[in-house]
Amino acid sequence: MSAIWTAALQTSSHIIKRPLCAAAEKAATSLLENVSNGSLIIRTPSRTYCFGEQTGHTLNGPTAELTVRDAVFWVRLCAMGDLGFAESYMYGEIGCDDLVKVFLVFLANREQLSAIDSSLFSRLVARMPQLGLTAHIVNTVANARKNISAHYDISNNMFMGFLSKDMTYSCAIFPDLDGDLRSSSSTQSFSGTNTPALTGTSTPGTLAGSEDAQPKDFAFDALHLFGSKPTEAHRGSTRFDDPLEAAQYRKLHHIIQKADIRPGHRVLEIGSGWGALAILITSTIPDTTVDTLTLSTQQAALARARAEAAGVGERVTVHLMDYRNMPAEWEGAFDRMVSVEMVEAVGREYLETYWAKIDWALDKETGVGVVQGITIPEARFEQYTREVDFIRKWNIGPHYARTLREWRRRFEARFEDTIVPALRAEYPGVMGLEDEKAREEIEVFRRKWIYYYCYCEVGFTTRRLGDHIVTFTREGNVGYGCQVYE
Repeated sequence: MSAIWTAALQTSSHIIKRPLCAAAEKAATSLLENVSNGSLIIRTPSRTYCFGEQTGHTLNGPTAELTVRDAVFWVRLCAMGDLGFAESYMYGEIGCDDLVKVFLVFLANREQLSAIDSSLFSRLVARMPQLGLTAHIVNTVANARKNISAHYDISNNMFMGFLSKDMTYSCAIFPDLDGDLRSSSSTQSFSGTNTPALTGTSTPGTLAGSEDAQPKDFAFDALHLFGSKPTEAHRGSTRFDDPLEAAQYRKLHHIIQKADIRPGHRVLEIGSGWGALAILITSTIPDTTVDTLTLSTQQAALARARAEAAGVGERVTVHLMDYRNMPAEWEGAFDRMVSVEMVEAVGREYLETYWAKIDWALDKETGVGVVQGITIPEARFEQYTREVDFIRKWNIGPHYARTLREWRRRFEARFEDTIVPALRAEYPGVMGLEDEKAREEIEVFRRKWIYYYCYCEVGFTTRRLGDHIVTFTREGNVGYGCQVYE
């Protein structure tokens, strides 16, 4: 009976696919007629749509072009809005030369386009999964690929393909916001689309200075993961060959300074990454020890190896542990606590628990903590918690916009020679075969990450997302001092 029902659904979906796509196209384009800021051109196999201000005139907003390769895109867009657009890009149903510009058009017209999620057609299409129809129409390609591409425990080697040598996977702090867009600095050796500078006048970094320097004789890339020996620029000079690496060090030093970590301190880190901050603390501040927590076996293994190679293995302990499972003897045991862009993964329902565990672990008299995290305006938070967007389903400040551009340049430049071999080695049964299917999976992976970089970049560039470093200490801890203007 199940086989008969499945066959019936497949037949019915094939029959109604064309008229459904046509209806979705009509519904979506009627709403896109409301575009009034900037210009959006959409090319389909049969016609070209021009929405917004007419080309050839002075435009008051951004302009972008989009090519529709598969009409299922219209159904996804009507059924899932933001997420539908993302998945259509991932699966090659649409194409464009500059995703950032497309996002800017959408944001410039967000009020006019908000009806796409509430129209009668959208509500009807969105209900179709309950009827068993869109399993073969809206998600035909997705169902076959989501289980493969959405839940990778991605290899360390893949991340090495686009991170700087310090292997820090969080927002950096640059001397200026848009320097990569204005100059032919070393960042430009990485290919990638340049994004228009929308952050206003480029703001000099208020955090530049002594924090740029690395400890003398300390090689962060101690394992030589990129195949080259550390240069003097990596050993103590304030100059770096890679501006992203310099910016990450600036951020790490800033966190250490704000935490006021002193010789002999015991430090708790929630969220190890690949050990960059723990290694820097123990390599630069005498007699410090760090207990760092992660849930990633791959990150834990590499963080331990990096600490050993840097000569601080005995002072950095990497725990494969949830922060809620810290042992009883850790209560009040830590002088300092740091956590870099881990709080986003906590979940709304556990935020109170997260802060309570930090309070529990810190010294009751003189404890200090620093948490860096991605933020969203309070006015949009409630709506955000009710929605499912690209980032939360597909799991990934103005300085973050540039960080993301730097990552995207590296990702695109090193994709074939570094990232593809890493993916093939890690997932031989999916991507390791020399056939068309394996190449399709690699392309979906590539497009998903490009979408992620662009999507997030626009969020930070337009100040719809932020990244804050919050410092806190115990009441009455006068020994902490004041670092507001440092």
